[in-house]
Amino acid sequence: MQSFYESVRDNMCAPLTWYDRRNCCPPHFHAGVELVYVLEGSFQATINGKGMTVREGEMLVTNCYSVHAYSAQSCLSITSVIPLSVVPSMRKLLSSHRFRENIVADDERRTFAFLMRTLVENPSNEIAQKGLSYALLGLLAARIPLDPIGASDQASVICAILNYLSENFSRRLTVEHVASRFGYSRSRFSHLFKNTVGYSLPQYLNMLRCRSVCEAMLSSDASVADLAANAGFNNVQTFYAAFKSAYGMTPREYIRKHCAGGEKK
Repeated sequence: MQSFYESVRDNMCAPLTWYDRRNCCPPHFHAGVELVYVLEGSFQATINGKGMTVREGEMLVTNCYSVHAYSAQSCLSITSVIPLSVVPSMRKLLSSHRFRENIVADDERRTFAFLMRTLVENPSNEIAQKGLSYALLGLLAARIPLDPIGASDQASVICAILNYLSENFSRRLTVEHVASRFGYSRSRFSHLFKNTVGYSLPQYLNMLRCRSVCEAMLSSDASVADLAANAGFNNVQTFYAAFKSAYGMTPREYIRKHCAGGEKK
């Protein structure tokens, strides 16, 4: 399971680029612009609740703080998360505007493929990383119109909600409480959240709580039951069901897999 609000990536000082053969991830967001170039096959993407298929020879562009999730049966791609600190002269523009379209086709010279391959194959060359980031974002800005972000933009609201949940998931949060905090009725909030994020609020909170327990299990001597309670679970049964759903294994199996010789009850 990946992070949801990926604060670690917001502190990066260089692009993070990798080859991906699965291209699957749950809903998450971060401050950097994320690019995914499909080398083989295709994958399904959902960005701020909008579904789309990205095929071979196409680039997916995910704007800053847009909630995105991917799934694929067979796909080879290159993914890059570019922090805006890497492109300071474009930082203000990309912070206040978003690319109007999310998918762009490569040209006949396969320019995007060349730039993405060069980016992933030169991870330690700071000058190349910065220059390639400028080239990629500059070409995209020339190909795709940029629209200003409004204060009431739905993506901005969802990101504010996810930030709040990331900071408060261990509290006893209810749908009514969170909906009221952001000025929605219960039904309207539930519909907006599920359509955009892909999970109900209780499901998403349990995923955040499970992630917190996972991190704590590998660094704490406390019992799993205590860690689950500290993360906000009402009872151990709910925690075990949520954990198995999120990770496909029990907490004990997770510990054995990630911490050799580790046991915790």
